[in-house]
Amino acid sequence: MSTSHTIQAFRFGLLVHGSKIWISEFLGIIVVSITLLVLFSLTFFILFDETRIHGNDKMILSLKNDSLTLTKEKFELSGKLVIAEALASFKSGLVPASTCAQLAGLVYESSTTYGYDPFLLLAVIHVESLFSSKARGQYKNGDYSGAFGLMQLKFETAQIIGRNLGISVNTIHDLFKPEVNLALGVAYLTQLIAQFHSFKLGLMAYNQGPGVIQEYLSTQTPLPMSYYTRVLKSYYLLKKSAKAPVEPLP
Repeated sequence: MSTSHTIQAFRFGLLVHGSKIWISEFLGIIVVSITLLVLFSLTFFILFDETRIHGNDKMILSLKNDSLTLTKEKFELSGKLVIAEALASFKSGLVPASTCAQLAGLVYESSTTYGYDPFLLLAVIHVESLFSSKARGQYKNGDYSGAFGLMQLKFETAQIIGRNLGISVNTIHDLFKPEVNLALGVAYLTQLIAQFHSFKLGLMAYNQGPGVIQEYLSTQTPLPMSYYTRVLKSYYLLKKSAKAPVEPLP
């Protein structure tokens, strides 16, 4: 028997849909199919793993952001609580309990925005209005001065500052709103401090008007220190109520 006949004798065919596929060819197809299946499976698991890792990274980032937010909120609440407690104990409860929380929040926000010691702002408010949002300023002779609210702003001044800040001041009653009055008052004080390049002169100008202080300076007349001294006294008392370290003021 010839060699070709011997090889032909050992090749067994399979009939698939009428086509003859030899075992060697069929095994090759199986190997290729398995290889493709393995590659597909590996690709799927790699993509799935990358998606899972990406999802975990997003979740970790979200948790970090949440943690930072909670830390910030905790810090803010702690700061507001210190202010509220100081107000509550200041001069044996001069400030009504209903006012402490609101005022503490507003003072904290303003002091953070402009970089003030919150107890300094409280001291100015104390000297100006005794923490009363409905206060109306009076001269020593009993006549009304035209100043209103927590920081004793005059209506015309408040309108000018309000336009710069985008805060509407339409009537005097707007100045009796603590959030409006405090925002305008702190902005005005900051403006005066910048104008005179001095905390002390800016504070005096807040009380007497920038024109009056400028006149004192131009004529080299001794400045009246009464208002400044009163604010400092209130500041030290408030710090003592808060059991907070006293920082020297400029």
